[in-house]
Amino acid sequence: MQSVLSKLFTWSKIEAYEDILRTYHRKKHAVINYLYFANIPAKGVFENHKVDINKEEYKEALLDDYKILSKATISASYKQALLESDFLFTDGIALQLFYWIAYKLKKIKTPRPRLENLNGTDFCLWFLDWLQEDKGSENIHIILYGTYPWILEKTKTFLLNKWYDVSYIQDGYTNFDWEQVEQTIQEKNKKYPVLIVARSTPEYPIQELWAWSNQEKIRKNNLLVFTQAGTFDFWAGIQKRAPKLRRTRKIERLRRLITHPKRNRKKVLDSLKIIKYVFSYLLLKK
Repeated sequence: MQSVLSKLFTWSKIEAYEDILRTYHRKKHAVINYLYFANIPAKGVFENHKVDINKEEYKEALLDDYKILSKATISASYKQALLESDFLFTDGIALQLFYWIAYKLKKIKTPRPRLENLNGTDFCLWFLDWLQEDKGSENIHIILYGTYPWILEKTKTFLLNKWYDVSYIQDGYTNFDWEQVEQTIQEKNKKYPVLIVARSTPEYPIQELWAWSNQEKIRKNNLLVFTQAGTFDFWAGIQKRAPKLRRTRKIERLRRLITHPKRNRKKVLDSLKIIKYVFSYLLLKK
């Protein structure tokens, strides 16, 4: 538990932007992941898995490939992917609350007991806007990977309307064409190639495992990678954000449950397991 909670980014949105760029300039690549509480019980993130991990099994990351792997193997690999990412941001009120309780019960040491909610839907676009203003649109190009082709096209249009250079797109039902992407990056020759990966399901954390297993390619191509789950649905206008007042009061997930119950039921139920986790990991475990 402590390793995962200690990995979470504890500073502000502005500091996140600055730290990402510092890391990128130093390493010439960076991977940004997000963690919401529902994934902790669903993926067994706090458990100590005793299994062998093979990165090669996740490089293609098509859903059919995952069905041959055990849940323990996937959970262990997912946890490792989170711990090895350059940044792990907090997504959602449940994880913020759990982190604060852990601090109050002295289960973790942290410079800031209250984490900012740097969820992917808001933060990634905010980051891109800042990057464009700070470094200039002529230095940035975006690569999109994930979701259905028609949603991907709408996402591309959304970003083009914000004056971003979307240089390459590929749907999430095909294996990533690294050869084509490398050619695109060389032709563009821009300072900040940004890869946004939106490939995930309730059962399989494909995007995090894919980015983790493709670290060598990411490093080789100097990519700044964001794993974004369902963000493309919002950017494409398929799903609507809750009004700002509801987001401020931390009840956006309730709206999503009402408007898309089949899609969000499991996430909400997993988030409610925070009560069990407070007892089992914070009050009972020493």
